[in-house]
Amino acid sequence: MPLLWLATCISCSDSNDDASEPEDGAAASTGNGLDVSATTAGGAGGGATNGSGGNGSNGGANGSGDSGASGDAGGAGGTGHTPSNGCKRGIAANVAPGSAFSGGVSWWYNWAIEGDGAGAGIEFVPMIWGSSTAGEDIPGGSRFLLGFNEPNFFAQANLSPEAAAAAWPEVAASAESQGVPIVSPGMNYCGPADQCHDTDPYAYLRNFFAACSDCRVDYVAVHWYNCDLPSLKDYLEPDGNLEGFEQFGRPIWITEFSCDPSASVADQEAYMREAIPYLEENPNVFRYSWFSAGPIPNAKLINDDGTPTALGQTYIDLPQSCD
Repeated sequence: MPLLWLATCISCSDSNDDASEPEDGAAASTGNGLDVSATTAGGAGGGATNGSGGNGSNGGANGSGDSGASGDAGGAGGTGHTPSNGCKRGIAANVAPGSAFSGGVSWWYNWAIEGDGAGAGIEFVPMIWGSSTAGEDIPGGSRFLLGFNEPNFFAQANLSPEAAAAAWPEVAASAESQGVPIVSPGMNYCGPADQCHDTDPYAYLRNFFAACSDCRVDYVAVHWYNCDLPSLKDYLEPDGNLEGFEQFGRPIWITEFSCDPSASVADQEAYMREAIPYLEENPNVFRYSWFSAGPIPNAKLINDDGTPTALGQTYIDLPQSCD
């Protein structure tokens, strides 16, 4: 099995979780938002540090989405909406994508409820980053709502599964005010264990659904920073006793992915060219967004003025299959 890179973006602290500033560092295995030294854990689909993947118990009502995925992994499911132009490709960034992106990128988000800048008509998806903004109004015309950002990390939304479940009805109220589907908390491996509610994203999400069996969750969100296609596949798909995120029976949003900070621009491009055809063809992946922010400068797609970097132009130009 490929090794796992443990990484996340710092979007803000819980005291300021309506801001979107992942510019100060990408938390790697230390989980502190600053240390990007590489620490790996064995077994894609397995746990980070001392966590473990494996079989999850089922509970709650079945979920379903437009991609055809359905399941009984917990929580009340719902029906997803097709993107406005049927395309999957998006960007996670602090800088709004300019007009040059409009032909190749359908949506973007910035870890906040409101978008900064017009985004050249590209769909903006609001996020309720942490519990302090749960229940706040989201922009009119929104089509989806993203849930908490990496709540298993103390350095991120910092919520136990039970605390996230307790706050979820407020998230649902925000979504219901606009009649939009809801995307689960965005999950990633976390480490070391003393800086996490759970090192294993699968276990955290199973516990969240167990504590939130009547909650509406239409999609599952994941983050991934390992720089090879086999480990990305293992992360998402069932493989022997490792069930991947498909175990939750909901269409998947990959809301952050790229190579880790040690990769060159050439490495980022090579991985992008390898991963995106797979994501485009995978019927269980509803949307994906490349991570484009300061903590991983070689992965940035957008210049400060909203124009594409060379890597951004590659991202725009790669073929996509839109329904």
